[in-house]
Amino acid sequence: MFRIMRRGFLQKHISVILPKQTFLTNEYKCLDAWNAQISSPLLEKLNLHEFYNILDQNFTSKGVISAIDVDMFANAVKDPSYMEELRDLLNKLRLSAETGNTLDSTHHATIRKYIEYGDMQELVNILRDPLNFGLFMDFYTANILLDKLITSQNYNLAAEVASVIMLQEDFSNEITCSLCQYAAYKYLTTMEPPVEQPPVQDNKKVEVKKIRIKFLRNEYFDDHFDIKDLSLLSGKTLALISKHINDNMSNNLQIIGWLYYKKYDKLIETCKLMSKATSFKLYKEVIEIITKESSKADDDNKTILENCTAILTKTPMVDVSLEESIKISIENAINKVQNKDILSQKELFNSWVKIREEKLEEQAKRLDRAKRMKLVELKQKEMKEQEQKLWFFENEEEIDLEIENKSKLEDASAQNDQKKADETYIPPEILPKRR
Repeated sequence: MFRIMRRGFLQKHISVILPKQTFLTNEYKCLDAWNAQISSPLLEKLNLHEFYNILDQNFTSKGVISAIDVDMFANAVKDPSYMEELRDLLNKLRLSAETGNTLDSTHHATIRKYIEYGDMQELVNILRDPLNFGLFMDFYTANILLDKLITSQNYNLAAEVASVIMLQEDFSNEITCSLCQYAAYKYLTTMEPPVEQPPVQDNKKVEVKKIRIKFLRNEYFDDHFDIKDLSLLSGKTLALISKHINDNMSNNLQIIGWLYYKKYDKLIETCKLMSKATSFKLYKEVIEIITKESSKADDDNKTILENCTAILTKTPMVDVSLEESIKISIENAINKVQNKDILSQKELFNSWVKIREEKLEEQAKRLDRAKRMKLVELKQKEMKEQEQKLWFFENEEEIDLEIENKSKLEDASAQNDQKKADETYIPPEILPKRR
């Protein structure tokens, strides 16, 4: 009897510590191939502390940073303490002319390192700020990141990642699309309504500050990159991705997407189109979501949503829940694409090792050539100075004339600077004296 009780106790506690189920398999992450790629002798012997200091000093003094150096640093990181330095180097590279030469392995390695060592919120912030960091996901890192966030039930960050993928407008990977659909759907159906803060009464007199500016920009909203509301972004993610997938589940998600994207003309148009399709079947969650949003809408939009409900209720219903259907579509996409993605990743890892070696060799040759050219220039300068000493008395008149012309140029430059300063001078505002 004690053995039975102990077995029940162990089963109870084992079930608690079991890891959460993930969509992607361990084989998809290609950890063995990835670890082999970052364990090359070139990266193993790199001292990250000294290497970062050298790169930082070069950028501070010369404003120069190399894309291959940042790539080596990103791939060589094996400690969470270097994630701040990696973030800083990404920003420096983005601010330099070398940003166009950023290697694909830099993006992939940075995202993998953040997933393993870093803060997920910080990673998402970097991904949503391409202007300052220029970090972009490929399909493999996007899938691994979405799988991790969904598994940990962090649907807020998962929806932000899905919106970044939507903004890139590349829907060619089925696993990525299905994971984005699930992330956006879970966020929209589980998000909490915003808490309304009471207005703060401030009786203090506001001092108006006037700033002199050269011109005003016309207000412009592109309805894509300018969208900041995550609810709108998630709705657009569902609408656009589902529009590219022609199946019954995606058609239902497209309706939800247009609803949260607040494109009511597109919503009612899609509802009418789907009601005429013989293959379309409605999920009950769609009606529930439209009814819920209808209760919060204004009169005009409420009428549109009621018309959508009236149109959709005439279509046949599906017995399975919408969430279960999305999960099934993810599993089907993984079974279909997984082997191809695994082979592609392994080929990429091997090619990145060769590219890194080639780029380092090119950089070494370029630096050696620059060093030799600098030595030649110094030698020429020394020879010219020696020549001037040897032939000073023969060329004395020419040297005096050269000195005189140089002084005239300096005087003219000083006068131009003074003239520009006078033109841009803004006199101070003279206020009447207080009595």
